[in-house]
Amino acid sequence: MASEPVLWNAWSRVAAGSGMPGADGVSATAFGREVGPRLAALSRLLLEGRYQAQPLRPIPASRGGRARVRAVPTICDRVVQRAFLNVCGGRLLGRSSVSFSYRKGRSWLNAVEQVRAYRNSGLHWVLRTDIADFFAEIDHGLLLTRLRERFRESALVDLVADWISAPLLTPEGIAERARDLPEGAPVSPALAEFFLTGFDRSVDHGHGRLIRYADDLAVLCPTLDDAMAALGTIESALTDRGLRINHEKTSISDFEHGFTLLGWQFTGQDVQPLGTEGH
Repeated sequence: MASEPVLWNAWSRVAAGSGMPGADGVSATAFGREVGPRLAALSRLLLEGRYQAQPLRPIPASRGGRARVRAVPTICDRVVQRAFLNVCGGRLLGRSSVSFSYRKGRSWLNAVEQVRAYRNSGLHWVLRTDIADFFAEIDHGLLLTRLRERFRESALVDLVADWISAPLLTPEGIAERARDLPEGAPVSPALAEFFLTGFDRSVDHGHGRLIRYADDLAVLCPTLDDAMAALGTIESALTDRGLRINHEKTSISDFEHGFTLLGWQFTGQDVQPLGTEGH
């Protein structure tokens, strides 16, 4: 992670992003004016074990009409997080036949094709649900315990602990955080995926086949009873991880009556984007 080629590669990813400044007020443009010396300094801090994450900048945002806060790291922290993902991302995520999000070479298109394959294999009942307030509800202690089981290098886990527990720098002062993954941090999606690895194993193959895109879930089952049983399995598996099912977005249907997933409507043998019915 501390090698300058890795840091330069990480910087190129950060520079291609929004470029908004973090709590220190340094934008990607300003960072780029002195990028060589800044990356060299980051390299030295990492090698000497003196690198520490800086506070997060809160950015008001909304999702589905609900107000929320995006917590944005500094440009320096974004660069180091990208370097971490470049070096350790494969170990963090591993392989999954269930998840189609945040993984190289996989997308919602693959998820849609997998739904078709399961339907053609005879799985005609579908449980649809998602995880309530997923990023906001991830418990830091549980996540770090699982990371220590995956990584023997304690320094890596300490880095992640600094990133996920970094306080918010608000106009009223420092606000500490004990839960949630900062939505503006490059490392957060991969950590969220890692947190659900055991969940995927406990749900898939139980009463049907799981398809997951981030916190969006579908379990394709052979019978209605299996779909109802899968709901109980999901609730239990989420409870074990301090998470909750979103009951408002939970339903059981079959292909005859249709259901939606990732912006697509599945009805019978037909699949089409939402909003195009009848066209």
